Amino acid sequence: MSNPPTESTISPAEREKLQKLFAEGNKQMMKSGFQYADDIYLTPCVLGDPANILYFKTFLANLKKKFGEKKKKGFFGSVASSSKKAVASKKPEEKFKAAIAAIRANPWDVRAFLDGGDACSEMGYAEVALEYYRAACDAEPMDADANWACAHALRDIADYDGAITCMNRYIKTRPQDKDALRFRGNLDVEKTIHKSKVATGDGSQLRDAAAQARGGIAEDEDVMGRKLTYIEQVERQIKKNPEDISNYLTLAQYYYQQSDYDKAEEYLVKCVEKSKQAPDMQERLLDAQKQKLLAKVLKLKEEFETTRNKELVQPFNETKAEYEEKNLELVKHRIKHHPSHSGYRFEYGMLLRKQKLFREAIAEFQIAQQDVTKKGECLLAIGQCFQQIQQHTLAMKHYQEAVKAITENGDEKKKALYLTAKLAFDMKDYETSKKYGEELAMLDFAYKDLGDLLDKVSQKLLGGE
Repeated sequence: MSNPPTESTISPAEREKLQKLFAEGNKQMMKSGFQYADDIYLTPCVLGDPANILYFKTFLANLKKKFGEKKKKGFFGSVASSSKKAVASKKPEEKFKAAIAAIRANPWDVRAFLDGGDACSEMGYAEVALEYYRAACDAEPMDADANWACAHALRDIADYDGAITCMNRYIKTRPQDKDALRFRGNLDVEKTIHKSKVATGDGSQLRDAAAQARGGIAEDEDVMGRKLTYIEQVERQIKKNPEDISNYLTLAQYYYQQSDYDKAEEYLVKCVEKSKQAPDMQERLLDAQKQKLLAKVLKLKEEFETTRNKELVQPFNETKAEYEEKNLELVKHRIKHHPSHSGYRFEYGMLLRKQKLFREAIAEFQIAQQDVTKKGECLLAIGQCFQQIQQHTLAMKHYQEAVKAITENGDEKKKALYLTAKLAFDMKDYETSKKYGEELAMLDFAYKDLGDLLDKVSQKLLGGE
């Protein structure tokens, strides 16, 4: 019997297009543009290449960051069964699309993951199907259907320990299921047989016989006939063609999404070398190094807060300084190679402002404000910089323009109104202070010390002290 396909039958041109979309989607994730990454980049990648495990894992990781912490079931009550219609579909492609739509609405929808896995299995993408089943178990570890599907998929790749774990959970929920008990017993037997085969002699005769019986070694199997993991398949491709950068980049992206920044850095160093210092590869490497330092900073902070060990203060401060230096290096690199990118300019301005380089920061914010979506935020930041260098008139003008430019009544709007009212009071322009203070009061009277500020304004306008 021939092996099922392990890759989507898509053209090289389409694959290249999807890789570009995926790379940009990753960049949007780094900038916390989770909605944008989902809509424009990552969803088309998953739909365009259902067999690509990295696409699916990144797509799911982005959704979870977008939604934040796991929502209560009630929150998703209206969409929890949104993939049910797909079950009736005879075409796996239609079932897959419906499952992806449901996952986008709720990245903890067990039924949607199971439908997605079933669809992938029907299309011949067994390895990625397993990832959907694993995602279902992650969403609801004790879900019977999820554990049943995952156990059978793990058994197919001879991961007997994993399959046994899933079946143990299944049996806890359905202890009277005779088929499950029988299958669980078979797993123990198959595990024992598998171990004995692997341990036979030096294994050479068994490997040769297995390879000869198959007429050679399949692309997705080792010499023992064991299904290779996704990582092992990519590593095999690297050995076959060590100059192909795409395989190193694939592993780097995979480990980056797993927050294994050491491994990501290792493969990105190779990407930089193989690409002859290509700016895009250098940017990816700098970002991985930055994330690695940030993870270390957060770990030291958590450890200090738990133990209150004063010996951790120095390494924390040193690592934090390294992180800030690396972050600055990354932003400078991005601006050098993307000089018109407003997001990078704004980020650089914020770093300069933090370093109290206010004049330099103003220049960056002025460039960034050309992006209409960032105009209000930039005007507010420019106003703060002018206030820091005692240019109060210019600061006031920018604050007032920021209030007009920021249309949504969120935190940025409140901040702009407050800073305008506060500065106007300091400039003894009490009518202006009252105007902006009262506008803020209509949104959030409890904002900072607004109540006290309005009382002081009233006293000044009444001629009191």
